[in-house]
Amino acid sequence: MAFTALGETANLTAEVTDQYGEAMPTATVTWRSEDGGVATVQSTGAQTARVAAVAPGETSVAATAGSATASAAVVVVCDPFVLDADLRLGRPRVVETSEIECGVSVEAPEAGAYYRFTLVGTSVERGPNSAVELSVTASGASGGAPRVFAAPHDRSPAPGPSTDPHPGRHERNHRVLSWIAEPDGPDPLPDLRGATQRSSAEPSEKRVFTLGSAGTIEDNCTVARSPTGVLLAHNDHIAVYADEALSSPIAASEAQLLADHYGNFGAQTIQAYFGGVGDVDGDGRILAFIEDLSAFRVAAVVWMGDLLARADCPASNEAELMRIDEKWVRSDVVFQTTGVVVHEAKHISSHHQLVRRARDRGQSHFAVRHPLWVEEGTAEIAKEIAARLGWESIGGPPPGTTVRGSDLRRARDVWTPQAEGVGAVLERYGQLVVSQPNSVTGHDPYGGGWGFFRFLGDWLGGAGKARLGDAAMFARLNDAAVPVGLDGIREVTGRSFEELMVAYAQAVSLAGTGSPEVAGVPRFSTYDMTEMSQYPFSSLLADGRFPYPVTITGSGPSAPLWLPLAESTTVSGQIGANGFRIHDFRAERAGDRATIRVDAPGHVRLVVVRIPDQMGRGLTVVAGSDS
Repeated sequence: MAFTALGETANLTAEVTDQYGEAMPTATVTWRSEDGGVATVQSTGAQTARVAAVAPGETSVAATAGSATASAAVVVVCDPFVLDADLRLGRPRVVETSEIECGVSVEAPEAGAYYRFTLVGTSVERGPNSAVELSVTASGASGGAPRVFAAPHDRSPAPGPSTDPHPGRHERNHRVLSWIAEPDGPDPLPDLRGATQRSSAEPSEKRVFTLGSAGTIEDNCTVARSPTGVLLAHNDHIAVYADEALSSPIAASEAQLLADHYGNFGAQTIQAYFGGVGDVDGDGRILAFIEDLSAFRVAAVVWMGDLLARADCPASNEAELMRIDEKWVRSDVVFQTTGVVVHEAKHISSHHQLVRRARDRGQSHFAVRHPLWVEEGTAEIAKEIAARLGWESIGGPPPGTTVRGSDLRRARDVWTPQAEGVGAVLERYGQLVVSQPNSVTGHDPYGGGWGFFRFLGDWLGGAGKARLGDAAMFARLNDAAVPVGLDGIREVTGRSFEELMVAYAQAVSLAGTGSPEVAGVPRFSTYDMTEMSQYPFSSLLADGRFPYPVTITGSGPSAPLWLPLAESTTVSGQIGANGFRIHDFRAERAGDRATIRVDAPGHVRLVVVRIPDQMGRGLTVVAGSDS
């Protein structure tokens, strides 16, 4: 029996006879396929079965009655989808499931032909990871029998389940949202921007701050302690206080770093990209209070209860306030906290937009909140843009231009608070991408969210075309008039999440490969992503190169990223609901051929692209070199 298409079916009938050759039409026959991966068999009658072609190959179907067994050969002939004509350098081919039932085939036109196969999950859910397998059936130009290459292990341990990155903080904000969403709940204080003349008064030298208890909303709004803050630094946009009871005082110079970075670069970023922070107390400033937050296990925290009136919530500070843990404002780590201040200011902006959105739409505050990955990912965009502005002020590449490895290496000896946020977001993104499985909406909402939104800003926002070119896109995405989450992303971009994830996978596949620019092909424009594996980033990133293919063998920066195209290989692992896995293969000779098959859930897509030969491309860094 032969099949010429997957899914094709046919009936097999067994005739059972007794020892005298007489037919036994009521005899029970048991059917089985020797290899269910090639054909399946289902009994449809006592002596009839239906056989279905599942995958290319050969098998047999056996029929057993009592002690007698007979078998029939089954051959499934299936021609793979030929991609050779479509694989121009730098032009990805998105292969639909219907096209690859029998796999896809490529034939190397020359030695060194390099192919990248990217599996990308397109599910909008944060659901469980899925098992995927990419297998290569290859035949070398010499015509010899293909060898089997042991599947390499994933090159780093998978991150744990997605968890609240700020234990307790989001829970406290949820309680406030639940309360104000009740019919008799409190109204947040009005945003006074534009409604009154901003006060020009200097901030007070000392100020009492309040902090509620843990537990219910009643506990949250009950004053647990009232530390006194001493003013250390301020400008028109921020006032920085520190708890006077700290065992080791905060240096005024360290507080000034935070104030200067936010005043010079953060405030304009929040205004241009997110519509400003809001102003319930009419002073035009946000407040930063440095205290011991070790119980929260966070660098900084923002609580929506501070936008309520004290008459409703006595623990409210009736101000745009962020609290910063004292450990993060010391000389050895304060550079990192300059970006944290901008990140938290974006959360304050979002709180105001949430209040406005719920009021204008007449909806529950819970229904109009951005998902965590959107909120944290865009807050990282705020950190990054302010850092780019700061870096520009000391001679770094202006926003809108591409940051390359030479820029990072020139900055390594003078890595200042102005530029620190750039390194922070790149490293976090690199740590996410190097992990398998990874995901945009799950695991780490900072790295996953930033990478996705940085791509959107580059590709659709025009970040690479003008200074702060993507500001309008992010401002619209954050605006109260636009729906939240995926609905808002669809309205702003005009594309579905599946379309965006496939485009994102194309940009990741091409990043830093030296591929020619092709009109209409999605690309990153403001970062040469392959440079993340080089100084000053962590050792975790130093033994690979973006996008860290799962086909890397060995360790260290000189480890090959690819497997030979002309060797049969199976690489299996897991993929996040909306993550990606990269597989690289290189032809050693002209004429090397391979057929690639994918076993994955229906929401997983395959992106195939031919890129320039990656052998020797940027795998090591020579000290002091700008090449």
